[in-house]
Amino acid sequence: MDKSQEHFLKELLAEFKVEASEHYQNIVNGLITIEKTKDTSIKNSSIEFIFREVHSLKGAARAVNLLDIEKLCMSLENIFNSLKKGQSNLSSPMVESFHKAADLLNLLLTDVNNDKNNSGKYNLTQILKNLEFVHQNSLSRKEEKLTENKTSTAEADNSIIVTESIPTETIIEQDDNIKQPSVEHQTVRISTQKLNNLLQQSEELVSLKSTFEYYTNELQNIQYQFAQRYRKANKKDFVSENGHLDESLTEYLASEKTFSKKLDDELYLLSKEMEQFQRVANRMIDELLHDVKTTLLFPFSSMLNIFPKLVRDLSKEYEKEIDLEIVGDTIEIDRRILEEIKDPLIHLIRNCIDHGIESKSERVAKGKPSKGNIEIRIIQNIDRKIELHVTDNGAGMDKAKIIHSAQKLGILKPNEEDKLSDSEVYQLIFSSGISTSPFITDISGRGIGMAIVSEKVTKLGGTIELKTQKDLGTHFIISLPQTLSTFRGVLIKTNEQLFVIPSSSVERAIRIESSDVKTVESRKTICHKNETIALAALSDVLRITNQNKKKSSEDHFHLLILNSAQRKIALIVDEILGEQEGIVKDLGLQLQHVNNIAGTTILGNGKIVPILNPSELMDSTSQAILSADYAFENKASTENIVQKSILVAEDSITIRTLLRNFIENAGFLVKTAVDGQEAYNYLQNESFDLVVSDIEMPRMNGFELTAKIRENRKFADLPIVLVTALETADDKQRGMQAGANAYIVKSSFEKSNLIDTIQRLL
Repeated sequence: MDKSQEHFLKELLAEFKVEASEHYQNIVNGLITIEKTKDTSIKNSSIEFIFREVHSLKGAARAVNLLDIEKLCMSLENIFNSLKKGQSNLSSPMVESFHKAADLLNLLLTDVNNDKNNSGKYNLTQILKNLEFVHQNSLSRKEEKLTENKTSTAEADNSIIVTESIPTETIIEQDDNIKQPSVEHQTVRISTQKLNNLLQQSEELVSLKSTFEYYTNELQNIQYQFAQRYRKANKKDFVSENGHLDESLTEYLASEKTFSKKLDDELYLLSKEMEQFQRVANRMIDELLHDVKTTLLFPFSSMLNIFPKLVRDLSKEYEKEIDLEIVGDTIEIDRRILEEIKDPLIHLIRNCIDHGIESKSERVAKGKPSKGNIEIRIIQNIDRKIELHVTDNGAGMDKAKIIHSAQKLGILKPNEEDKLSDSEVYQLIFSSGISTSPFITDISGRGIGMAIVSEKVTKLGGTIELKTQKDLGTHFIISLPQTLSTFRGVLIKTNEQLFVIPSSSVERAIRIESSDVKTVESRKTICHKNETIALAALSDVLRITNQNKKKSSEDHFHLLILNSAQRKIALIVDEILGEQEGIVKDLGLQLQHVNNIAGTTILGNGKIVPILNPSELMDSTSQAILSADYAFENKASTENIVQKSILVAEDSITIRTLLRNFIENAGFLVKTAVDGQEAYNYLQNESFDLVVSDIEMPRMNGFELTAKIRENRKFADLPIVLVTALETADDKQRGMQAGANAYIVKSSFEKSNLIDTIQRLL
């Protein structure tokens, strides 16, 4: 294939992805409508609609030679054609198989640019067999019903059991690198009206050129007059031969006074005109910038279209009935903000389903409708701010549990909650580690999700708050700018050099005394709001030396506390000069790998200043040691840290060794037991701060060990973490009922998973 053909194919695939993503979303929306509606006419029209969408997608896939997508669409087209003609009946197993096929379709579309044949990875053959099975079963059931065969009911029941027993995992084997559920658009659609507005405003900027030329000429003319006058003055000699001043000096001074007054008037008028021109130019530039940003505005519907299926799938996973209502999704917001807010919004919705809305039996017992409700409402304010409201009608948040969790982490001191309003208590849910869930699994209950949501919203220049009432539900309010503003950063000086740190990463600027510095595990630290934070000097982190700088003998230091990706550091700087607004310029290809520098910005005086990269600073700080420029060892105290002791029960020597290494490397003392009985014997004679246990072990399994520990009052508060290969909902429920505090599945086990859980429980 020559380069022109290759380029054409890439353009064709890009167009196909845009078209295919629209077809995919229409298919999913149609399936959800079929599943929810009881109106036969709406169902029939939805079947017709999906049939047309699948048919169109099949043709488009064939045109770009995507055979796997074509095969899948052909199978779906045959079934929907049969449904449309009334030759087969729609059933729950059939709809479920459609959703699984749609999931596979989305994965195939995501992988469009991959030249490899991945049909085996996605198990396309199994999906096609499953679709054919439910189709043929539906046809046979239709024939049996027409002939009034009495055995049709029993056979139909058996078919449902067989169909529903096929697990999703055997049908679609996802690769960890595959991101879903959206197909990334590589093109942007802009209305001609927006483009016309941009063109018109761009043309108006031409007038600025002539205005600038006029003022430049005026200033050059004044400068020329001064230069001429200066040359003439240098040629004059006002001293006579006898050493006395010439009488012409008086006449010359009078002339110069008149000349200076004339130029002063000209400069004053010119200055006033330039002030007016600056206001006009600023307005023109601001309006142009705003209109350019509006070209990146997308409706919320382009992101929210995945949520009906998300809620549908999660509701089934948690065995709940939940309706989703979306209002105001035509309102537009910056596409970049839309992409960034998607994951936090998914987390909020998952939280509403997992923790907020009760099970059907619990809702009925409370006198509430068995079906829960989630509403996403978008509102645009007059000040161009966008409000995103997420509301559920679930159980609401438990204030006492939030307070208990905050006190356990040291965020709240005992009895300090009396000084907080209800609103301030509920805002604590956005602190890292806070969770109202008593049970930790591999996907929830760790208390970091809401902190990440808050961090992401703040990074976008927004705010988040919540309102909640017991048994009435929870209401999240996210306020966002409609477009991303220009860059804002804190201007600082260290060792006579200027730097800018992004404001979004600066939690606080403070001044500390030398006596506030502590030594913890050989590292200098400070304590801020009951949190120990590592301390370093920015000059040491950046390895900037100043030979003329004297050793600091001051009793206080200026600090910036940075917060990035749930990590914090405190940096010593010489001066904090204030906040700056500007535009980020990258360093170019030659300097793209410079550590700790994200780009540059230009100050008002034209000076170019480096912008520091907060996340890289975090990594560099771990290797930086405070230099002798900061001498507060005599005033700093040393705190002794007592290591926590962990008991590990695991019968497999390989996994036991692995767990031991993981936990010891995180700074804990570890003792291992080969089964639950040995672990319980150790507990009788030694003191441990936490137990990590497998479930399937000889003599005494993990469930039995957990139950036995809980029977003893002495171990009532001892945290227990179950690490096991058993991953069904029933197993997790059994672990929770036995008294475990956390449940981690080995298939999704990571070192960080376990260590984070241990640290949270301790």
